[in-house]
Amino acid sequence: MKDSRRFNDHEPLSRDLRAIAEARLQARRADGQEEEEEEEEDLQSLVEELSIHKLELEVQNEELRKVQSDLRAAHDRYAVLYEMAPVAFLTLSTKGEILNCNRAAANLFGMPPARIVDRFLHEFVDEESQDALHLHYYALVNHSQTQSTALKLKTGGAVPRTVLLESELDSELNPGELSWFASLTDISDQKKLEAELSSLNRDLEERVQERARQYLASRQETLAVLNAAADPIITIDSKGMIQSLNRATCRVFGYAEDELLGVSLLTLLTNAGADVFRRALADCAEEEVGEAPKVRREALWRMKSGKKIPVEMALARIDEDDRFTIVLRDLREKKRLEWEVMQVTESERSRISRELHDSLGQELAAMSLDTRVIAEDQAGINAADASKFQRFSEKLQQCIAQLRTIIFDLAPIDVSDGGLVDALEALVRSIPEQDGIKCSFHLSHSESLMALPRETEIQLLRIAQEGVHNARKHSGAKQVVVGLSCKGGGVELQIIDDGHGVPLQKRSSFSGQGLRIMEYRCSLVGGELDIMNYDPKGTKVVCRIERAQDS
Repeated sequence: MKDSRRFNDHEPLSRDLRAIAEARLQARRADGQEEEEEEEEDLQSLVEELSIHKLELEVQNEELRKVQSDLRAAHDRYAVLYEMAPVAFLTLSTKGEILNCNRAAANLFGMPPARIVDRFLHEFVDEESQDALHLHYYALVNHSQTQSTALKLKTGGAVPRTVLLESELDSELNPGELSWFASLTDISDQKKLEAELSSLNRDLEERVQERARQYLASRQETLAVLNAAADPIITIDSKGMIQSLNRATCRVFGYAEDELLGVSLLTLLTNAGADVFRRALADCAEEEVGEAPKVRREALWRMKSGKKIPVEMALARIDEDDRFTIVLRDLREKKRLEWEVMQVTESERSRISRELHDSLGQELAAMSLDTRVIAEDQAGINAADASKFQRFSEKLQQCIAQLRTIIFDLAPIDVSDGGLVDALEALVRSIPEQDGIKCSFHLSHSESLMALPRETEIQLLRIAQEGVHNARKHSGAKQVVVGLSCKGGGVELQIIDDGHGVPLQKRSSFSGQGLRIMEYRCSLVGGELDIMNYDPKGTKVVCRIERAQDS
Protein backbone atom coordinates (compact mmCIF):
# COMPACT_ATOMS: atom_id res chain seq x y z
CA MET A 1 0.00 0.00 0.00
CA LYS A 2 2.80 2.44 0.90
CA ASP A 3 4.74 1.64 -2.30
CA SER A 4 1.70 2.25 -4.51
CA ARG A 5 1.16 5.67 -2.97
CA ARG A 6 4.84 6.52 -3.52
CA PHE A 7 4.57 5.89 -7.30
CA ASN A 8 1.31 7.88 -7.64
CA ASP A 9 3.19 11.00 -6.54
CA HIS A 10 4.49 11.35 -10.18
CA GLU A 11 1.03 12.44 -11.44
CA PRO A 12 1.24 15.99 -9.85
CA LEU A 13 4.73 16.32 -11.31
CA SER A 14 3.38 15.71 -14.86
CA ARG A 15 0.64 18.29 -14.38
CA ASP A 16 3.19 20.86 -13.14
CA LEU A 17 5.40 20.41 -16.20
CA ARG A 18 2.43 20.95 -18.54
CA ALA A 19 1.42 24.06 -16.71
CA ILE A 20 4.95 25.45 -16.96
CA ALA A 21 5.05 24.74 -20.68
CA GLU A 22 1.66 26.42 -21.35
CA ALA A 23 2.71 29.45 -19.30
CA ARG A 24 5.85 29.91 -21.27
CA LEU A 25 4.01 29.61 -24.59
CA GLN A 26 1.47 32.27 -23.64
CA ALA A 27 4.26 34.57 -22.48
CA ARG A 28 6.05 34.29 -25.75
CA ARG A 29 2.92 34.91 -27.76
CA ALA A 30 2.20 37.99 -25.73
CA ASP A 31 5.55 39.48 -26.36
CA GLY A 32 5.24 38.95 -30.10
CA GLN A 33 8.75 40.30 -30.44
CA GLU A 34 10.54 37.03 -30.31
CA GLU A 35 11.79 35.57 -33.46
CA GLU A 36 10.20 32.51 -35.04
CA GLU A 37 13.43 30.50 -34.97
CA GLU A 38 13.71 30.86 -31.26
CA GLU A 39 10.13 29.70 -30.88
CA GLU A 40 10.84 26.60 -32.88
CA GLU A 41 13.95 25.80 -30.85
CA ASP A 42 12.06 26.24 -27.62
CA LEU A 43 9.27 24.07 -28.92
CA GLN A 44 11.67 21.32 -29.91
CA SER A 45 13.38 21.51 -26.55
CA LEU A 46 10.06 21.26 -24.82
CA VAL A 47 9.00 18.32 -26.95
CA GLU A 48 12.26 16.53 -26.19
CA GLU A 49 11.86 17.21 -22.52
CA LEU A 50 8.35 15.85 -22.56
CA SER A 51 9.48 12.76 -24.45
CA ILE A 52 12.13 12.05 -21.83
CA HIS A 53 9.63 12.56 -19.08
CA LYS A 54 7.24 10.21 -20.85
CA LEU A 55 9.90 7.50 -20.96
CA GLU A 56 10.56 8.06 -17.26
CA LEU A 57 6.89 7.63 -16.52
CA GLU A 58 6.78 4.43 -18.53
CA VAL A 59 9.71 3.02 -16.59
CA GLN A 60 8.11 4.05 -13.32
CA ASN A 61 4.86 2.47 -14.41
CA GLU A 62 6.62 -0.82 -15.15
CA GLU A 63 8.31 -0.77 -11.75
CA LEU A 64 5.00 0.02 -10.12
CA ARG A 65 3.31 -2.93 -11.81
CA LYS A 66 6.21 -5.18 -10.65
CA VAL A 67 5.92 -3.92 -7.09
CA GLN A 68 2.17 -4.41 -7.16
CA SER A 69 2.73 -7.96 -8.40
CA ASP A 70 5.20 -8.61 -5.56
CA LEU A 71 2.76 -7.11 -3.07
CA ARG A 72 -0.02 -9.35 -4.36
CA ALA A 73 2.30 -12.39 -4.04
CA ALA A 74 3.36 -11.37 -0.52
CA HIS A 75 -0.26 -10.74 0.37
CA ASP A 76 -1.20 -14.15 -0.91
CA ARG A 77 1.60 -15.81 1.06
CA TYR A 78 0.64 -13.87 4.18
CA ALA A 79 -2.99 -14.84 3.65
CA VAL A 80 -2.05 -18.52 3.40
CA LEU A 81 0.15 -18.32 6.48
CA TYR A 82 -2.48 -16.38 8.37
CA GLU A 83 -5.19 -18.80 7.35
CA MET A 84 -3.24 -22.03 7.93
CA ALA A 85 -1.46 -20.97 11.15
CA PRO A 86 -1.99 -23.42 14.07
CA VAL A 87 -2.61 -20.46 16.40
CA ALA A 88 -5.89 -18.60 16.32
CA PHE A 89 -5.44 -15.03 14.98
CA LEU A 90 -7.98 -12.21 15.17
CA THR A 91 -7.97 -8.69 13.75
CA LEU A 92 -10.22 -6.39 15.78
CA SER A 93 -11.15 -2.79 15.93
CA THR A 94 -10.27 -0.84 19.05
CA LYS A 95 -13.89 -1.32 20.12
CA GLY A 96 -13.39 -5.07 20.19
CA GLU A 97 -15.23 -5.84 16.96
CA ILE A 98 -13.76 -8.81 15.06
CA LEU A 99 -12.70 -7.69 11.57
CA ASN A 100 -11.02 -10.89 10.43
CA CYS A 101 -10.07 -14.36 11.74
CA ASN A 102 -8.26 -17.43 10.51
CA ARG A 103 -9.25 -21.06 10.32
CA ALA A 104 -7.69 -21.90 13.74
CA ALA A 105 -9.92 -19.23 15.32
CA ALA A 106 -12.98 -20.74 13.61
CA ASN A 107 -12.04 -24.18 14.99
CA LEU A 108 -11.45 -22.70 18.43
CA PHE A 109 -14.85 -20.96 18.51
CA GLY A 110 -16.55 -23.91 16.81
CA MET A 111 -18.22 -21.92 14.01
CA PRO A 112 -17.42 -20.69 10.46
CA PRO A 113 -15.61 -17.37 10.00
CA ALA A 114 -18.76 -15.75 8.59
CA ARG A 115 -20.44 -16.12 11.99
CA ILE A 116 -17.43 -14.71 13.80
CA VAL A 117 -16.60 -11.60 11.75
CA ASP A 118 -18.44 -8.38 12.75
CA ARG A 119 -19.14 -9.74 16.22
CA PHE A 120 -17.51 -8.54 19.42
CA LEU A 121 -14.88 -10.62 21.20
CA HIS A 122 -16.64 -10.44 24.56
CA GLU A 123 -19.55 -12.41 23.05
CA PHE A 124 -17.29 -15.49 22.96
CA VAL A 125 -15.81 -15.05 26.46
CA ASP A 126 -17.26 -16.76 29.52
CA GLU A 127 -18.97 -14.63 32.15
CA GLU A 128 -16.31 -15.13 34.80
CA SER A 129 -13.58 -13.87 32.42
CA GLN A 130 -15.41 -10.68 31.33
CA ASP A 131 -13.65 -8.53 33.93
CA ALA A 132 -10.25 -9.90 32.90
CA LEU A 133 -11.04 -9.09 29.24
CA HIS A 134 -12.11 -5.56 30.15
CA LEU A 135 -8.88 -4.92 32.07
CA HIS A 136 -6.93 -6.38 29.17
CA TYR A 137 -8.64 -4.04 26.71
CA TYR A 138 -8.22 -1.02 29.00
CA ALA A 139 -4.47 -1.57 29.46
CA LEU A 140 -4.03 -2.19 25.73
CA VAL A 141 -5.77 0.99 24.58
CA ASN A 142 -4.56 3.36 27.29
CA HIS A 143 -0.98 2.15 27.66
CA SER A 144 -0.39 0.76 24.14
CA GLN A 145 1.53 -2.14 25.61
CA THR A 146 1.40 -5.77 24.59
CA GLN A 147 -0.97 -7.61 26.92
CA SER A 148 -1.39 -11.28 27.86
CA THR A 149 -4.42 -12.60 29.73
CA ALA A 150 -5.85 -16.07 30.34
CA LEU A 151 -9.57 -16.26 29.50
CA LYS A 152 -12.27 -18.88 29.55
CA LEU A 153 -14.37 -19.22 26.40
CA LYS A 154 -18.04 -20.01 26.25
CA THR A 155 -18.39 -23.70 25.56
CA GLY A 156 -22.09 -24.29 25.00
CA GLY A 157 -22.01 -27.50 26.99
CA ALA A 158 -18.70 -28.73 25.54
CA VAL A 159 -15.51 -29.27 27.51
CA PRO A 160 -14.41 -25.87 28.92
CA ARG A 161 -11.54 -24.22 27.10
CA THR A 162 -9.02 -21.78 28.48
CA VAL A 163 -7.03 -19.60 26.09
CA LEU A 164 -4.14 -17.18 26.43
CA LEU A 165 -5.07 -13.86 24.77
CA GLU A 166 -2.02 -11.89 23.57
CA SER A 167 -2.76 -8.50 21.99
CA GLU A 168 -1.01 -5.47 20.53
CA LEU A 169 -2.14 -2.33 18.68
CA ASP A 170 -1.31 -1.76 14.99
CA SER A 171 -1.63 1.73 13.45
CA GLU A 172 -0.65 0.68 9.92
CA LEU A 173 -3.00 -2.25 9.38
CA ASN A 174 -5.94 0.00 8.50
CA PRO A 175 -4.89 3.56 7.51
CA GLY A 176 -6.56 6.26 9.53
CA GLU A 177 -7.51 4.12 12.53
CA LEU A 178 -6.00 1.82 15.14
CA SER A 179 -6.47 -1.91 14.89
CA TRP A 180 -6.12 -4.61 17.47
CA PHE A 181 -4.19 -7.72 16.51
CA ALA A 182 -4.70 -10.71 18.81
CA SER A 183 -3.67 -14.34 19.07
CA LEU A 184 -5.49 -17.02 21.05
CA THR A 185 -3.53 -20.05 22.30
CA ASP A 186 -5.44 -22.98 23.71
CA ILE A 187 -3.93 -23.65 27.18
CA SER A 188 -6.72 -25.94 28.44
CA ASP A 189 -4.38 -28.92 28.80
CA GLN A 190 -1.81 -26.73 30.52
CA LYS A 191 -4.41 -25.43 32.96
CA LYS A 192 -5.62 -28.97 33.53
CA LEU A 193 -2.08 -30.10 34.29
CA GLU A 194 -1.57 -27.09 36.53
CA ALA A 195 -4.76 -27.96 38.40
CA GLU A 196 -3.64 -31.58 38.75
CA LEU A 197 -0.19 -30.44 39.85
CA SER A 198 -1.74 -28.06 42.37
CA SER A 199 -3.89 -30.92 43.66
CA LEU A 200 -0.83 -33.15 43.91
CA ASN A 201 1.05 -30.39 45.72
CA ARG A 202 -1.78 -30.04 48.21
CA ASP A 203 -1.84 -33.79 48.74
CA LEU A 204 1.92 -33.80 49.13
CA GLU A 205 1.81 -30.94 51.61
CA GLU A 206 -0.86 -32.75 53.59
CA ARG A 207 1.21 -35.94 53.59
CA VAL A 208 4.33 -34.01 54.59
CA GLN A 209 2.40 -32.34 57.40
CA GLU A 210 1.08 -35.73 58.48
CA ARG A 211 4.54 -37.21 58.37
CA ALA A 212 5.84 -34.23 60.29
CA ARG A 213 3.16 -34.78 62.92
CA GLN A 214 4.04 -38.47 63.07
CA TYR A 215 7.74 -37.65 63.31
CA LEU A 216 7.09 -35.13 66.06
CA ALA A 217 4.98 -37.63 67.94
CA SER A 218 7.62 -40.33 67.43
CA ARG A 219 10.36 -37.93 68.54
CA GLN A 220 8.40 -36.98 71.63
CA GLU A 221 7.81 -40.66 72.36
CA THR A 222 11.51 -41.41 71.82
CA LEU A 223 12.51 -38.52 74.07
CA ALA A 224 10.10 -39.77 76.70
CA VAL A 225 11.63 -43.25 76.51
CA LEU A 226 15.18 -41.88 76.61
CA ASN A 227 14.41 -39.62 79.53
CA ALA A 228 12.78 -42.51 81.36
CA ALA A 229 15.87 -44.70 80.86
CA ALA A 230 17.95 -45.24 83.97
CA ASP A 231 21.23 -45.26 82.02
CA PRO A 232 22.83 -42.18 80.45
CA ILE A 233 22.43 -42.02 76.66
CA ILE A 234 24.49 -39.54 74.60
CA THR A 235 24.62 -38.78 70.87
CA ILE A 236 27.81 -37.29 69.39
CA ASP A 237 28.78 -36.07 65.92
CA SER A 238 31.85 -37.00 63.88
CA LYS A 239 33.95 -34.50 65.87
CA GLY A 240 32.93 -35.96 69.23
CA MET A 241 30.67 -33.03 70.17
CA ILE A 242 27.57 -33.87 72.22
CA GLN A 243 24.38 -33.38 70.19
CA SER A 244 21.78 -34.81 72.53
CA LEU A 245 21.51 -36.46 75.92
CA ASN A 246 18.86 -37.75 78.30
CA ARG A 247 18.05 -36.79 81.86
CA ALA A 248 19.99 -39.72 83.31
CA THR A 249 23.20 -38.21 81.89
CA CYS A 250 22.63 -35.03 83.88
CA ARG A 251 21.69 -36.99 86.98
CA VAL A 252 24.73 -39.29 86.92
CA PHE A 253 27.38 -36.70 86.05
CA GLY A 254 25.87 -33.73 87.87
CA TYR A 255 25.66 -31.33 84.88
CA ALA A 256 22.77 -29.28 83.55
CA GLU A 257 21.69 -30.11 79.98
CA ASP A 258 22.84 -26.78 78.51
CA GLU A 259 26.28 -27.30 80.09
CA LEU A 260 26.88 -30.42 77.98
CA LEU A 261 25.16 -29.73 74.64
CA GLY A 262 27.72 -28.73 72.03
CA VAL A 263 30.61 -29.70 74.34
CA SER A 264 33.25 -32.32 73.54
CA LEU A 265 32.51 -35.70 75.10
CA LEU A 266 36.10 -35.83 76.32
CA THR A 267 35.03 -33.31 78.99
CA LEU A 268 33.42 -36.22 80.84
CA LEU A 269 36.36 -38.60 80.47
CA THR A 270 39.52 -39.04 82.48
CA ASN A 271 42.83 -39.22 80.60
CA ALA A 272 42.86 -43.00 80.66
CA GLY A 273 39.17 -43.10 79.82
CA ALA A 274 39.72 -40.82 76.82
CA ASP A 275 42.30 -43.23 75.41
CA VAL A 276 39.92 -46.16 75.86
CA PHE A 277 37.08 -44.19 74.26
CA ARG A 278 39.15 -43.26 71.18
CA ARG A 279 40.02 -46.89 70.53
CA ALA A 280 36.40 -47.95 71.04
CA LEU A 281 35.22 -45.21 68.66
CA ALA A 282 37.67 -46.38 65.98
CA ASP A 283 36.34 -49.94 66.34
CA CYS A 284 32.73 -48.77 66.18
CA ALA A 285 33.41 -46.77 63.00
CA GLU A 286 33.99 -50.11 61.24
CA GLU A 287 30.51 -51.38 62.17
CA GLU A 288 27.45 -51.18 59.91
CA VAL A 289 25.00 -48.33 60.36
CA GLY A 290 22.01 -49.16 62.54
CA GLU A 291 23.41 -52.33 64.09
CA ALA A 292 22.93 -53.04 67.76
CA PRO A 293 25.87 -51.91 69.91
CA LYS A 294 28.70 -54.43 69.66
CA VAL A 295 31.60 -52.33 70.91
CA ARG A 296 31.63 -52.27 74.70
CA ARG A 297 34.38 -50.88 76.87
CA GLU A 298 34.90 -49.99 80.50
CA ALA A 299 36.57 -46.70 81.38
CA LEU A 300 36.77 -44.08 84.09
CA TRP A 301 34.53 -41.03 83.59
CA ARG A 302 34.62 -37.78 85.53
CA MET A 303 31.66 -36.14 87.28
CA LYS A 304 31.24 -32.38 87.49
CA SER A 305 32.53 -32.55 91.06
CA GLY A 306 35.75 -34.15 89.77
CA LYS A 307 34.95 -37.57 91.22
CA LYS A 308 35.88 -40.50 88.95
CA ILE A 309 33.41 -43.30 88.40
CA PRO A 310 33.70 -46.60 86.45
CA VAL A 311 31.38 -46.68 83.44
CA GLU A 312 30.63 -49.29 80.75
CA MET A 313 30.27 -47.77 77.26
CA ALA A 314 28.19 -49.36 74.48
CA LEU A 315 28.72 -47.60 71.13
CA ALA A 316 26.54 -47.78 68.01
CA ARG A 317 26.96 -46.01 64.67
CA ILE A 318 23.88 -43.97 63.70
CA ASP A 319 24.49 -42.89 60.08
CA GLU A 320 27.03 -42.44 57.29
CA ASP A 321 28.01 -39.05 58.74
CA ASP A 322 29.76 -40.89 61.58
CA ARG A 323 27.35 -39.91 64.32
CA PHE A 324 27.29 -42.29 67.26
CA THR A 325 25.02 -43.16 70.14
CA ILE A 326 26.70 -44.05 73.43
CA VAL A 327 24.81 -45.90 76.14
CA LEU A 328 26.54 -45.66 79.52
CA ARG A 329 26.08 -47.82 82.58
CA ASP A 330 27.24 -46.68 85.98
CA LEU A 331 29.34 -49.54 87.34
CA ARG A 332 29.91 -48.23 90.87
CA GLU A 333 27.39 -50.55 92.49
CA LYS A 334 28.44 -53.43 90.27
CA LYS A 335 32.10 -52.89 91.11
CA ARG A 336 31.27 -52.72 94.79
CA LEU A 337 29.39 -56.01 94.63
CA GLU A 338 32.12 -57.59 92.52
CA TRP A 339 34.71 -56.48 94.99
CA GLU A 340 32.73 -57.93 97.85
CA VAL A 341 32.34 -61.20 95.96
CA MET A 342 36.07 -61.19 95.24
CA GLN A 343 36.82 -60.59 98.91
CA VAL A 344 34.52 -63.43 99.90
CA THR A 345 36.19 -65.62 97.28
CA GLU A 346 39.61 -64.75 98.62
CA SER A 347 38.52 -65.51 102.16
CA GLU A 348 36.98 -68.82 101.08
CA ARG A 349 40.09 -69.82 99.17
CA SER A 350 42.21 -69.01 102.20
CA ARG A 351 39.88 -71.00 104.45
CA ILE A 352 39.93 -74.02 102.15
CA SER A 353 43.71 -73.78 101.94
CA ARG A 354 44.04 -73.77 105.71
CA GLU A 355 41.60 -76.64 106.15
CA LEU A 356 43.39 -78.72 103.53
CA HIS A 357 46.70 -78.01 105.22
CA ASP A 358 45.48 -78.57 108.79
CA SER A 359 43.26 -81.60 108.15
CA LEU A 360 43.81 -83.55 104.96
CA GLY A 361 47.46 -82.56 104.68
CA GLN A 362 48.24 -83.69 108.21
CA GLU A 363 46.34 -86.95 107.76
CA LEU A 364 48.15 -87.76 104.53
CA ALA A 365 51.51 -86.97 106.12
CA ALA A 366 50.69 -89.24 109.06
CA MET A 367 49.59 -92.05 106.73
CA SER A 368 52.75 -91.71 104.70
CA LEU A 369 54.88 -91.96 107.84
CA ASP A 370 52.95 -95.01 109.13
CA THR A 371 53.22 -96.88 105.85
CA ARG A 372 56.95 -96.18 105.63
CA VAL A 373 57.39 -97.54 109.21
CA ILE A 374 55.36 -100.65 108.33
CA ALA A 375 57.45 -101.14 105.21
CA GLU A 376 60.61 -101.00 107.28
CA ASP A 377 59.19 -103.46 109.84
CA GLN A 378 58.16 -105.93 107.11
CA ALA A 379 61.48 -105.74 105.32
CA GLY A 380 62.99 -108.65 107.25
CA ILE A 381 59.80 -110.65 107.59
CA ASN A 382 57.88 -110.39 104.27
CA ALA A 383 59.69 -108.68 101.44
CA ALA A 384 56.61 -108.62 99.20
CA ASP A 385 54.47 -106.84 101.80
CA ALA A 386 57.31 -104.47 102.59
CA SER A 387 57.55 -103.54 98.89
CA LYS A 388 53.81 -102.89 98.69
CA PHE A 389 53.84 -100.64 101.74
CA GLN A 390 56.87 -98.83 100.36
CA ARG A 391 55.08 -98.11 97.06
CA PHE A 392 51.98 -97.01 98.97
CA SER A 393 54.08 -94.63 101.03
CA GLU A 394 55.56 -93.16 97.85
CA LYS A 395 52.05 -92.66 96.40
CA LEU A 396 51.04 -90.86 99.54
CA GLN A 397 54.10 -88.61 99.19
CA GLN A 398 53.03 -87.76 95.62
CA CYS A 399 49.50 -86.94 96.87
CA ILE A 400 51.00 -84.75 99.58
CA ALA A 401 53.08 -82.90 96.96
CA GLN A 402 50.00 -82.32 94.79
CA LEU A 403 48.06 -81.20 97.83
CA ARG A 404 50.78 -78.72 98.72
CA THR A 405 50.59 -77.29 95.22
CA ILE A 406 46.84 -76.88 95.57
CA ILE A 407 47.28 -75.30 98.99
CA PHE A 408 49.90 -72.96 97.55
CA ASP A 409 47.56 -71.87 94.73
CA LEU A 410 44.61 -71.42 97.08
CA ALA A 411 46.52 -69.49 99.74
CA PRO A 412 47.49 -66.25 97.95
CA ILE A 413 50.37 -64.19 99.11
CA ASP A 414 49.20 -60.98 100.79
CA VAL A 415 50.42 -57.50 99.89
CA SER A 416 52.44 -56.54 102.93
CA ASP A 417 53.83 -53.21 104.00
CA GLY A 418 56.52 -53.59 101.34
CA GLY A 419 53.92 -53.14 98.62
CA LEU A 420 53.43 -54.87 95.29
CA VAL A 421 57.13 -55.27 94.51
CA ASP A 422 57.84 -57.26 97.69
CA ALA A 423 54.72 -59.38 97.11
CA LEU A 424 55.80 -60.27 93.55
CA GLU A 425 59.29 -61.17 94.76
CA ALA A 426 57.76 -63.41 97.44
CA LEU A 427 55.57 -65.03 94.76
CA VAL A 428 58.60 -65.90 92.65
CA ARG A 429 60.50 -67.29 95.65
CA SER A 430 57.56 -69.44 96.68
CA ILE A 431 57.53 -71.49 93.48
CA PRO A 432 58.48 -75.06 94.53
CA GLU A 433 61.85 -76.09 93.13
CA GLN A 434 60.64 -79.61 92.49
CA ASP A 435 58.38 -78.30 89.72
CA GLY A 436 61.45 -77.97 87.53
CA ILE A 437 60.59 -74.35 86.64
CA LYS A 438 62.93 -71.43 87.05
CA CYS A 439 60.94 -68.33 88.01
CA SER A 440 62.40 -64.79 88.17
CA PHE A 441 61.20 -61.25 88.79
CA HIS A 442 62.34 -58.07 86.99
CA LEU A 443 61.52 -54.49 87.95
CA SER A 444 62.15 -51.63 85.48
CA HIS A 445 61.72 -47.87 85.80
CA SER A 446 61.25 -48.28 89.54
CA GLU A 447 61.98 -44.59 90.07
CA SER A 448 58.74 -43.76 88.20
CA LEU A 449 56.61 -46.31 90.02
CA MET A 450 53.94 -44.44 91.93
CA ALA A 451 52.02 -45.64 94.96
CA LEU A 452 49.00 -47.65 93.83
CA PRO A 453 45.73 -48.12 95.70
CA ARG A 454 45.80 -51.27 97.79
CA GLU A 455 42.92 -52.77 95.78
CA THR A 456 44.90 -52.30 92.56
CA GLU A 457 48.02 -53.91 94.03
CA ILE A 458 45.99 -56.90 95.26
CA GLN A 459 44.44 -57.51 91.86
CA LEU A 460 47.80 -57.20 90.08
CA LEU A 461 49.28 -59.72 92.49
CA ARG A 462 46.37 -62.14 91.92
CA ILE A 463 46.80 -61.76 88.14
CA ALA A 464 50.49 -62.59 88.50
CA GLN A 465 49.64 -65.63 90.62
CA GLU A 466 47.12 -66.86 88.07
CA GLY A 467 49.56 -66.29 85.21
CA VAL A 468 52.36 -68.19 86.99
CA HIS A 469 49.93 -70.98 87.88
CA ASN A 470 48.82 -71.35 84.24
CA ALA A 471 52.45 -71.44 83.10
CA ARG A 472 53.27 -74.17 85.63
CA LYS A 473 50.25 -76.34 84.96
CA HIS A 474 49.42 -75.93 81.27
CA SER A 475 52.27 -74.46 79.21
CA GLY A 476 55.06 -77.01 79.77
CA ALA A 477 57.40 -74.11 80.41
CA LYS A 478 60.85 -74.37 81.93
CA GLN A 479 61.24 -70.68 82.68
CA VAL A 480 58.78 -68.00 83.83
CA VAL A 481 59.56 -64.29 84.06
CA VAL A 482 57.39 -61.85 86.03
CA GLY A 483 58.01 -58.20 85.10
CA LEU A 484 56.71 -54.90 86.50
CA SER A 485 57.36 -51.52 84.88
CA CYS A 486 56.06 -47.96 85.01
CA LYS A 487 55.56 -46.10 81.73
CA GLY A 488 53.96 -42.71 81.25
CA GLY A 489 52.35 -42.75 84.68
CA GLY A 490 50.82 -46.18 84.04
CA VAL A 491 51.73 -49.63 85.32
CA GLU A 492 52.40 -52.72 83.20
CA LEU A 493 52.58 -56.24 84.56
CA GLN A 494 54.00 -59.03 82.37
CA ILE A 495 54.11 -62.80 82.82
CA ILE A 496 56.23 -64.49 80.12
CA ASP A 497 56.95 -68.23 79.77
CA ASP A 498 58.79 -70.37 77.21
CA GLY A 499 56.04 -72.98 76.91
CA HIS A 500 54.03 -74.06 73.89
CA GLY A 501 51.80 -70.94 73.77
CA VAL A 502 48.04 -70.40 73.79
CA PRO A 503 45.85 -71.41 70.81
CA LEU A 504 44.45 -68.43 68.91
CA GLN A 505 40.80 -69.27 69.48
CA LYS A 506 41.36 -69.65 73.21
CA ARG A 507 43.45 -66.48 73.38
CA SER A 508 40.84 -64.35 71.61
CA SER A 509 37.84 -65.49 73.61
CA PHE A 510 39.41 -66.01 77.07
CA SER A 511 37.68 -69.37 77.15
CA GLY A 512 39.94 -70.86 79.82
CA GLN A 513 38.88 -70.46 83.41
CA GLY A 514 42.23 -68.99 84.46
CA LEU A 515 42.23 -66.54 81.56
CA ARG A 516 38.71 -65.38 82.38
CA ILE A 517 39.71 -64.82 86.00
CA MET A 518 42.68 -62.68 84.98
CA GLU A 519 40.57 -60.65 82.56
CA TYR A 520 37.92 -60.14 85.23
CA ARG A 521 40.44 -59.00 87.85
CA CYS A 522 42.01 -56.61 85.37
CA SER A 523 38.64 -55.03 84.62
CA LEU A 524 38.06 -54.44 88.34
CA VAL A 525 40.88 -51.89 88.40
CA GLY A 526 40.13 -50.37 84.97
CA GLY A 527 42.98 -52.09 83.15
CA GLU A 528 43.38 -53.93 79.86
CA LEU A 529 44.58 -57.50 79.47
CA ASP A 530 46.36 -58.85 76.39
CA ILE A 531 47.37 -62.48 75.91
CA MET A 532 49.67 -63.30 72.99
CA ASN A 533 52.14 -65.89 71.83
CA TYR A 534 55.69 -64.89 72.65
CA ASP A 535 58.46 -65.12 70.05
CA PRO A 536 60.15 -67.54 69.52
CA LYS A 537 57.86 -69.64 71.69
CA GLY A 538 55.77 -69.36 74.78
CA THR A 539 53.05 -67.06 76.08
CA LYS A 540 53.06 -63.42 77.12
CA VAL A 541 50.37 -62.00 79.42
CA VAL A 542 50.27 -58.20 79.73
CA CYS A 543 48.08 -56.31 82.19
CA ARG A 544 48.22 -52.58 81.51
CA ILE A 545 46.74 -49.89 83.74
CA GLU A 546 47.25 -46.58 81.98
CA ARG A 547 47.77 -43.39 83.95
CA ALA A 548 47.52 -44.94 87.37
CA GLN A 549 46.78 -41.54 88.88
CA ASP A 550 43.31 -41.76 87.36
CA SER A 551 42.61 -45.07 89.00
